[in-house]
Amino acid sequence: MTLTQTIQSLDALGQKRLIDQGEITPLELTEHYINQIKELNPKLNAVVHPMFEDALAKAENHAKGPGTLNGLPYLIKDLNSVKGHPATNGSKLLKDFIAPESDMLVNRFEQAGLNFLGKTNTPEFGFLPTTEPELFGPTKNPWDLDLSPGGSSGGAAAAVASGMVPFAHASDGGGSIRIPASCCGLFGMKPSRGRMPYAPYIDQLSVNHAVTKSVRDSAALLDILKGGTPTELYPTFNNQEDFLAESQKEPGKLRIAVAPDWGGQVSIDEDSRQAINQTAKLLEDLGHEVESTSPNFDFKTFTEQFIKDWVAGGSVIIKHLGFISGKTPSAENLEAISYDVFKKGTEMTALEYEEARVLLHFEAKKILSIFSSYDMILTPVLNSKPVKTGSLNGTDIDSMYRNMVDYVSFTPIANVTGQPAMSVPLYWTNEGVPIGSHFMGRLGDEATLFQLAHQLEQAQPWMEQYLKIKL
Repeated sequence: MTLTQTIQSLDALGQKRLIDQGEITPLELTEHYINQIKELNPKLNAVVHPMFEDALAKAENHAKGPGTLNGLPYLIKDLNSVKGHPATNGSKLLKDFIAPESDMLVNRFEQAGLNFLGKTNTPEFGFLPTTEPELFGPTKNPWDLDLSPGGSSGGAAAAVASGMVPFAHASDGGGSIRIPASCCGLFGMKPSRGRMPYAPYIDQLSVNHAVTKSVRDSAALLDILKGGTPTELYPTFNNQEDFLAESQKEPGKLRIAVAPDWGGQVSIDEDSRQAINQTAKLLEDLGHEVESTSPNFDFKTFTEQFIKDWVAGGSVIIKHLGFISGKTPSAENLEAISYDVFKKGTEMTALEYEEARVLLHFEAKKILSIFSSYDMILTPVLNSKPVKTGSLNGTDIDSMYRNMVDYVSFTPIANVTGQPAMSVPLYWTNEGVPIGSHFMGRLGDEATLFQLAHQLEQAQPWMEQYLKIKL
């Protein structure tokens, strides 16, 4: 096996072992992945801002350190700022904007010794479940170039699955880690609200983390990200847990509710149903108690209020980014759907927003009530296998509503409830397209999710699947 084949067959922690054992240097690993990006990115359009010179200089001067992830290459999603580099948010509004400072989470990645090779493609402001910004063009799915890699962390997921980096930063305000993880056959964990610093926008729905090839890589990354700051407005979780160590433990017997269609309130395609049925059978074989049920909540009300909440917060994001860039948001520098979000948000009254927020929280409490009887809920990630690129293009808020009803009916729930949730790659269609299984756990209990994911990973390994990608 060549060194390239060895690297591609290992997860990030496996590659770190090569560094620690002196079998490869951080510079050699960095050069390998830069070459991978140069070869594959023209086909996938996953990396929109290369940072190769900085990365090579850092790797060349790298001092071997004790950090779990020290010396490993990484990519940052283009919704987060890296000092001295473009921060476009996938928008013409910020086309020429250079970040004056790195944001807090980027600093945490850097302090852990990760080496940034570039920034990944995202839909404008991360608003959509696909990655097709007008500014940079669409990212393609490495399993099938006609399909979307999902969004909004689609660039990150396409890059990891295809072998451009061992893992990559992602963020999730309505499914943006778990959706692309499912579409690209990766592991994607959305941490609990309060596990790390609170997002100031969109009712604290969004949280940062990563997409990875293995469960332990995800746990190791959460260990370096976790923890609030002295200026948080709300309590954060006690972060003494070692998630990497916890992820290797057995979960014990779990009681898991299976809810494939929210009690018949939404529809899913046959592949998605087959994926859930197969996962439920695997869980039973592993000794878990599995029952078909569903939270007693009103999906229509939830969706209507979620969109209102999202529009209000999205409009504020656009307004603030316009101020930072020195530009006035307009139809000329925004995509049609973002401009509609901006306009509708400015027209929304305080009463309309507050009522939407309250009604949304009422529905969220109904969902949380099921966890008095179950440890987790298993659902699809999406209502169908990955869609074709361009098929969800919309120009107004109504199209966002339709996306949620027809395609993204499951992932936004955990953003509202604040629960940890994950997509686990356990199923590939007959055409070789991945479909993830979605688990929601108790608030603050990432450890049990990691443990179950590791158990599933051991029972049905998926690492060898990535070697099947041919581009």
